[in-house]
Amino acid sequence: MVKTTITTDIKEIINVLRRGGVIIYPTETSYGIGCDATNEKAIKKIYEIKKRDKNKPFIVLVQNEKMADKYLKLNKISKTLIKMFSPGPLTLVCDSKILPNISGENSFRISSDKFVQRLLKSYKNPITSTSANISGNKALFKIDEVKKTFYGKVDIIVDGGDLKNKRLSTVFDTRSLKVLRKGVIQSKEIYDVISKNVVICGGCFNTTHKGHEYFLKNAKTKGDYLIVVV
Repeated sequence: MVKTTITTDIKEIINVLRRGGVIIYPTETSYGIGCDATNEKAIKKIYEIKKRDKNKPFIVLVQNEKMADKYLKLNKISKTLIKMFSPGPLTLVCDSKILPNISGENSFRISSDKFVQRLLKSYKNPITSTSANISGNKALFKIDEVKKTFYGKVDIIVDGGDLKNKRLSTVFDTRSLKVLRKGVIQSKEIYDVISKNVVICGGCFNTTHKGHEYFLKNAKTKGDYLIVVV
């Protein structure tokens, strides 16, 4: 049994994160459960608390593009979508630089939640974000339900009151150009932005290959695609 503290004090929360603790906190979607995304032992605790399959990675929250670029390999599509939709409920998948594999390090979001922004600005490290629920159950939006489910299991619960019941963040893979989870931001909005800002041939992501001639010569199947900015 863990001694759980109910608080909104940033300094106290940071101290808990630094020593490998687990917190529950409000986001722009549902309540999330998190820890320092660079701390592998803390990440393992969350898997145990949520009873979550270890093959399912977590999303990482970062303060801004600069923090994202420190820990993740941002391609042109990532940077374009950050400018258009972040901070907000869009989770982007790209390649990792230095985060532990267990954290699901290639999924990140710049949260628009004021509390999360203040925490990340002060903490200066990314934190994990996964919906505060037992794996397989619905995400939690009411603080009483959060307390009932997790009191005595986590170090801190940040009381943000009852949150509005919203869809979770949209998850988009910036390498395969696929929506992995439908959410607040519509697929069409994402593809509209990409089609106006990025040149991609045949799914190879090499922006030096411009023009239909290259695509037609190198397309391997009828399923290959081309996005061209004219």
